[in-house]
Amino acid sequence: MIDLIDECSYEFQKLGYKKVRAKRYGIDLLSLHVDSQKQSQQTGFDRGDYYIINAPILPYLDKECFDYVSLLLKKRLAFLLKKQKIDKSKTLLVGLGNPEIWSDRLGVQVCLSGHFFGKKVKKICPNVQYQTGIETFDIVKALVDKLAVTFVVVVDSLCTNSLSRLGCSLQLTTTGMTPGSATKNSGSKICSQSLKVPCFSIGVPFMLDAQSLGFDRQMLLAPKDVKENVENLAYIISKALAEVLV
Repeated sequence: MIDLIDECSYEFQKLGYKKVRAKRYGIDLLSLHVDSQKQSQQTGFDRGDYYIINAPILPYLDKECFDYVSLLLKKRLAFLLKKQKIDKSKTLLVGLGNPEIWSDRLGVQVCLSGHFFGKKVKKICPNVQYQTGIETFDIVKALVDKLAVTFVVVVDSLCTNSLSRLGCSLQLTTTGMTPGSATKNSGSKICSQSLKVPCFSIGVPFMLDAQSLGFDRQMLLAPKDVKENVENLAYIISKALAEVLV
C-alpha cells in the first residue's frame, strides 16, 4: 500500500500537478487534484485534493522552522475549508495508531498536545483494533452520529518507500484515511463517503517498507530518533489545527 500519492507511478502533470519552493528551509510544496474515477484507478488514490509539504532537513531544525511548517499547513487547511464550505462548528479530531509504538503514535500525540482546540473540537484516540476488538471506523461513525459531528479530521502515521522521507513529508488530503493500511491489516476507510460528513486526513511517514530496500519480506522500519520526530511533527500539526479550528 502506497500512502504518499507522489510515490505512485502516475504522471502527475496529467492531474494539474503544481510544485513550488517555499521561501525558507528548502521546503517543496506539492499540490494536485484527482478529479475523475479514471484518474483514481490509474493512481490508486481516491478522488480529492492532495497537498504535500516536503521538508528534507526538518528533523535537524528547530522550533522556528516547525512554526513555519505549521503556518504552511494552516494556510492550506484554511484554503480547503473555505473551498468546500465546511461547517467546523462540531469537529471530531481522530488520532489513529498504537500509543505503545512511537512510529505509530503520531495521531495520538497530536490529540495529547498542549494546544487549545476549543470547545467545538472533540478528540478521540480509538487505539488499534487488535487491542480494542472494535473496528476503528465503527467507533468514529458512532461518535459522528451521536454527537452530530459536522467535520472530521483524521491523523495517523504513514508508510513510505523512501528512507529520506521518514519524518520529513507531511500529506494533507480531503479523502480520509484507512486505518492499518501500512501494515496490510486494513479496516474500513474513514472518509466523507462512509461518514456522511466532510473528512480530511493528515499523515507523516514514520515507517519504511523494507521491501523497497530489497528485503524479501514486508517489514516496517522506523528511524532511531523516532520519538523526537513524532513529538515535533505532532507540535506542527496540532498547532495548525488548533489555529484553524477554534
